[in-house]
Amino acid sequence: MSTADQNFTLPSAGQADWDSDLNGNFTIIARGYHTLGTAGEDISTGQIVTVGSDDLFRIYDPNSTANQPFALSYKAINSGEQDTFLLRGMVRSLGVFTPAIPGHVLFGSAATPGTVATSYSGANRPIGFATYEDAVFFDPGRQIFPEVIVRTETINAVTGSSHLFSFDGGLSGYVRQVIMIGNSADLVTLQLWSNSSRNGPLYEVISGGVTTVGSYLDQAGLPFFNTDASTINGLMYGTLEVMSAAAVGSDTVNVSVVFERFR
Repeated sequence: MSTADQNFTLPSAGQADWDSDLNGNFTIIARGYHTLGTAGEDISTGQIVTVGSDDLFRIYDPNSTANQPFALSYKAINSGEQDTFLLRGMVRSLGVFTPAIPGHVLFGSAATPGTVATSYSGANRPIGFATYEDAVFFDPGRQIFPEVIVRTETINAVTGSSHLFSFDGGLSGYVRQVIMIGNSADLVTLQLWSNSSRNGPLYEVISGGVTTVGSYLDQAGLPFFNTDASTINGLMYGTLEVMSAAAVGSDTVNVSVVFERFR
């Protein structure tokens, strides 16, 4: 007999060789907390999985809002089979993780669902952090964010034209600061948007000028959430224009946004 979640072996009364079962239980305890689950598709060793309303475990895909990272497979499991999955704990020597920097956050990859990525991009979701180059503390429910990041876009702006750009700031978060630094433009419009259609601006400013001696800085305090319906792309969109009333024909403007990224 064994327990339902951790799969601890329960020695029977009068069992002679109880130390083998006990040592096996200690090995499970040392790794972390586990659960038994049934695979809803073929799952490879070391893949991140999610669980559906049908109680079946499938490969985790962060590109879908319906999915959350839930567990990690210790073995290759065929569809329909039941086995033990790690919910929270140490993962060592599975040979499936890219060498990572100890202490740095790791992510479920949006580009290759089920695998681990060492850097954030787009829809990647945090799943834990590296403790060694070949060891991961898997903890998908841990609140690792907010993470403070800075994104900068250099724009060669021509008077009277709108210039479109985007920042990879995460699906949701909080804008601490908006910064513009230019050379000579004396009338600039900057807008930030929550979707690729650029409707309903999150932020808008008409500046009397951005120069090397007087850059524009706003302590914005702006919450944001990407509202594109068909994707989780983690982008904030921007529009910058040197207005037609400006005294210059063009200017190079650096736009920086300081984010607290939640996801």
